[in-house]
Amino acid sequence: MSGTPLHVWVLSDGQPGHYNLSSGVIAALKRVRPVEVHWLPVRLRFGLMRNLLRFYLNRVSTLPSPGWLRLFYAMPDIPAQRCDLIISAGGKTSFANVWLGKRLGQPNMFIGSLRRLSPESFTVVLTMEPVNPPSAANLVLELPPSTVEEGVVRRQGEQLRQDLQLRDQRLYTVLLGGDGAGYRYSARDWEQLGQLLNVLGARHQARWLILGSRRTGAEAEKIIGATVDRGLVARSVWYEPGKAFDVGSYLGAAEQVFVTEDSMTMVTEAIYSQRPVISLRPEAVSATRRYEAMMQRFADQCWICRYAVAALLEEPGQFTGLECSPLTVSPLDDLSEQLATRLQL
Repeated sequence: MSGTPLHVWVLSDGQPGHYNLSSGVIAALKRVRPVEVHWLPVRLRFGLMRNLLRFYLNRVSTLPSPGWLRLFYAMPDIPAQRCDLIISAGGKTSFANVWLGKRLGQPNMFIGSLRRLSPESFTVVLTMEPVNPPSAANLVLELPPSTVEEGVVRRQGEQLRQDLQLRDQRLYTVLLGGDGAGYRYSARDWEQLGQLLNVLGARHQARWLILGSRRTGAEAEKIIGATVDRGLVARSVWYEPGKAFDVGSYLGAAEQVFVTEDSMTMVTEAIYSQRPVISLRPEAVSATRRYEAMMQRFADQCWICRYAVAALLEEPGQFTGLECSPLTVSPLDDLSEQLATRLQL
């Protein structure tokens, strides 16, 4: 590993999922070089500006000073710190990414769908599906980047088991999302999910680590709390504004990880933990073709086992977890090697 730090500017729109993607890329880069990161919050002022910026950036190679970006974005002053690489995720950051990359003459990387922005404006474009038309800048991933590391979460999980005095207890973790990505939860769905935790906990002599999220909401928390047998709950953590918690210990302590399918970030984190992963979905699902294709791809690789909550509750015997094949190596290992080659690190 070279000892010279790589100075990276990360453009952030404040979305947790996009933040996690960028952080995953940083984790991969740190396998190759020391990295110094400067996070630059950017917010597109008006959605209609996307078409104007796309038209302009696809046709112009020489751009004015970065200060002009503030006409289109709410953002701080351009950092005085050195920049060796620009990274961003989320379509609304892509225009600022291109502008800064071209103006500063530095490599730039984007994670996600380009929405008709030319891939030739980027040094590297990370996607889950090939861009169309094909581009040499495109690097297609099997899994989105994530910061979760099996060795780290295992140690965190051992500490959590020690704190709970449950070293030898079978523990299952469930990560709860909520409405999003075309998934919609009714009160009945949450009640059935709570009943499912009771059935599986009793059937497999396991206790639950329950983690809610921002999208889970107070109603779902209340229903789950009232439905799940308290004796089967080792610990539950619910979202509170301004209060952060590290999911790693809950992944690392689990023999099996259950996750609602509506959150790509949570599904990805569960897979990266190298535990058997069971994804759960409500009755009402109208996910996009691309989202459904990604979930099915994960299932085809046996990284997740997919179940409808109602169907699994009706026939809990169909779950064994044996058909799931957890990862054995971190996808960041391969990503770091490919980025080192692409960026000549």
